[in-house]
This record gives sequence, structure tokens and C-alpha cells, in this order.
Amino acid sequence: MNEFLRIIDRLLKKYGYAIKKHPQYNLLPLEDFKGFEDLKTVYSLADNIKEKKDKIDNLEICLRTCINDARTKNRVNELTKTNLDEHLLKCVNSLLVSINYAVEKGIEIKLTIFDDRSSKTAIDVIRSSCNNLNCEWRIITTEKTGQGESLYQHFDYARRVEALTYFCEDDYLHIQSAIYEMYQFYKQIYDQTGSHLLIHPQEHELIYSQFNYPSYILEGEKRWWRTMSHATHTFLTHSAVVKKYWQYFENTKYVGIKEKRHLGSEKRTTDQLFNHIPGFSPLPAIAAHMQTEQCLPPFFNWKEVWDSVPSM
Repeated sequence: MNEFLRIIDRLLKKYGYAIKKHPQYNLLPLEDFKGFEDLKTVYSLADNIKEKKDKIDNLEICLRTCINDARTKNRVNELTKTNLDEHLLKCVNSLLVSINYAVEKGIEIKLTIFDDRSSKTAIDVIRSSCNNLNCEWRIITTEKTGQGESLYQHFDYARRVEALTYFCEDDYLHIQSAIYEMYQFYKQIYDQTGSHLLIHPQEHELIYSQFNYPSYILEGEKRWWRTMSHATHTFLTHSAVVKKYWQYFENTKYVGIKEKRHLGSEKRTTDQLFNHIPGFSPLPAIAAHMQTEQCLPPFFNWKEVWDSVPSM
């Protein structure tokens, strides 16, 4: 930033604005799609209708949990002001409530919980709540401990099935219709185009803090859906995508390993999928990453959703 821009930046900060450099993205009309591969995948949907060959009638949900003293003892979530173990259990329950809602709407669902050494107390509570599910479910202990290991294992599991698959972690708060709405939007796009996609249940905070890039916005049944090229490792896609692009999933095993965690970052792994398939986030969000205030999507009344979810 040159000296003139620095002066302007200091003046604007008094009014809550800042000047930031955006070398890749701008909001000018697109003359071509160079540098915007994620938009190109969406633009080509209507011109490249594909044969629908993969089963999308059933949904596999892969939930990763880790609720133990090593992670939660003497810790309180900054958003909900509750003990972290209670906070995580309530987020998990919001997913279970959403699953039952989707099952009632006729969606065939199977839940697999990949648990990384949660306490017996936490497992007993989760198991008790899962007994209220109207679908098949199971809890398995991950083969190895660690965030990256559980990520790798549940992605590896998905490429061995044939189904829509929702990968989720235990600190996402879901609205009741979240699972149903993601499934319906995915089915709508797939039925019309034959193309698989990726759905992130909330807009990534980077879209508002670091990047401003052009997007297509599609009208869905209950809300709008915005194209995007940033997501966490919580998303819905098809197992066929995992199989075909396994090279973008394999290094997720490095997440949580200090020396190699950059290799497992979203940017280096699953965000690469947007060069091949379109990505969408709902407007407003249908789930929120309840970690910090910075993670929250805009226009999402998390407090109202939180209060509506029964405690485990």
C-alpha cells in the first residue's frame, strides 16, 4: 500500500472502514472466467447437461465427535456461555433434531458417529439421544486419535458407499430443516443438470473478512443459494465426488499436526473441488459454526435456534 492509500486508510478507520488489497477478486463485470473457475463450473451447468447415473435417494451423515476432559474441562464457549461439553452436546442434538425432521419428510438417512475418545458420560448421553432417531445409526471409535485422523477416516468411509454424504463436526448448530433443505436443493440441481455439487451450510467467514468475489445466486424452495469457493470440512456432497477426487481428501489427515497442518488446510484440500464442481451456501444460513463470534454467518439468529433445541 502506498503512502497516499495509508493516509486514506487511517482516515477511513475512524468511520469503521478499511482499505484492503484484493489481488484476485473484484466486482467488475466478467469478460471471461479466467481466475474464476468456481463460477465457470456453475455457468456451465445449463450448457452441459449430464446423464444422471448416481443414486441420490439416500443420505449418509458422518458426524465427528470428541467430547472429553482434554478438550472441554474448565472451558466455556464464548457465545453460549455454557460449559463446552454441554455446548457441544446441544449442537449435536440440533443435528439429531434436523435428521428426524428430514426422515419425516421421506428422506432415507443413516447416521455414523466417528467418535474420538469422548468420555463415557458424553457417549452415554449421545447414545440416549440417538435412541430417539427414526433412522439407522451407530457410534464407532476412530481407529486413531486426532482431528486429522477422524477427518481422514470419515472421508475414506464415504468413498466406499454410494450416497449423498454430509460431513459434519460437533460444534455446528443446525436449524430444524437444515438437512431437508440441503437434500432438496442438491436433488433439484442434480435432477436438472446431472451435476454433483458441494453445499456448505453457512457462508464462510472469509467471504466477508478477506475476499469479495462475484457470485451467482439461485432461488431455492425456501431461501437463496449463493455460489462460493470457500468452505470448511463440514459440507454435503456425493460419495462419487469423494471417489473421483480423492487426491483432495487424502491430506486432511494432516489437520492438527503442527508441522504439516498447512497440507491439510481447506485451501490445499477440499476447496480444490470448486475447480471441478459448483459450490453453494444458503442465504440465510441453515447452520452455524458455534466456535467464536467471527465464525458466525450474517443474518443468523443463533440465539433463537439455540433456545429452540432441547438439551441432551
